[in-house]
Amino acid sequence: MTAGRPATAARHADHVGEVMRLFDAKAAGWPAKYAPDGPLAGRLDGLSGTIGWHARPGDRVLDLGCGTGELARALAATGLRVTGCDISSQMLRRAAGEDGRCAEWVRLEPGWRHLPFASSSFDVVVAASVLEYVADPGAVLGECARVLRPQGVMMYTVPDLSSPVRWAEWCAWQLTRLAGPPRVKRGDRPQDARRSRWRAYRAYLRTSRNRHRVRWWLAVSRSAGLHPVPPAECPGAVRPGPVRLGPVRLGPVRPGPAGARSALRLLVFRRASCLPGGRPSVPPDARPVETRDHTRRASAPGQEALP
Repeated sequence: MTAGRPATAARHADHVGEVMRLFDAKAAGWPAKYAPDGPLAGRLDGLSGTIGWHARPGDRVLDLGCGTGELARALAATGLRVTGCDISSQMLRRAAGEDGRCAEWVRLEPGWRHLPFASSSFDVVVAASVLEYVADPGAVLGECARVLRPQGVMMYTVPDLSSPVRWAEWCAWQLTRLAGPPRVKRGDRPQDARRSRWRAYRAYLRTSRNRHRVRWWLAVSRSAGLHPVPPAECPGAVRPGPVRLGPVRLGPVRPGPAGARSALRLLVFRRASCLPGGRPSVPPDARPVETRDHTRRASAPGQEALP
């Protein structure tokens, strides 16, 4: 048992490193995905609309895995006080560089286990396409619940296993496992775009590893002290185009330019008044440290990475 722990820790460290490299490489082109004619424009509207049902101007919102900050900036424009955090330095550099003062940007070290915020300090926590990449979704949800105020709202998106997109990804993953690791030849050039895209896709398939049914997500969320929000608490809700839903439905949203349906489920929860197990209000090993570019670096040395 003890001998297996270093190997497990090494695998987790390798996984986190690959996630960081994947999203650092994507940072340059990430904002274009959320442009008005981009493929994720509808997703941005959908998430902003849902948060708008549950938050009032002046409320504090945590955008966990904020990327280049498109959602954070959209929420800040409505009067919300937004904090965006991520483990990708390249993503955060772009978030802080483009109208970066509209929100607070916090860089999480790869070894973080506790969020560097006091308990009950946020009204809403959103984690869009984050939990599929983390080592321990239950631990991440537990920390999200801790920093939420009682009855605060937690929402996240996860892969929709009923989507044909996910079926195709499963088949592709099986093929990559059979093919083995990619062969890198000494003469390969970085500008070989086709080969580069294939390697990036393989990295995505390896790192996006938490693929579970909705009932699994509901169970792990309840264990963290999060309970599903009933549809009645989303007044005027209609079924949107770009996001498939779990226990709730969103308000009106604008579909993406191609009219395509996203292969995601959006799940919305409220934090219980009392969390299971009792958690410390300020973890002693999560101390924020000021850094440049309007960002803060959260240090938690020697701990497992939860991007």
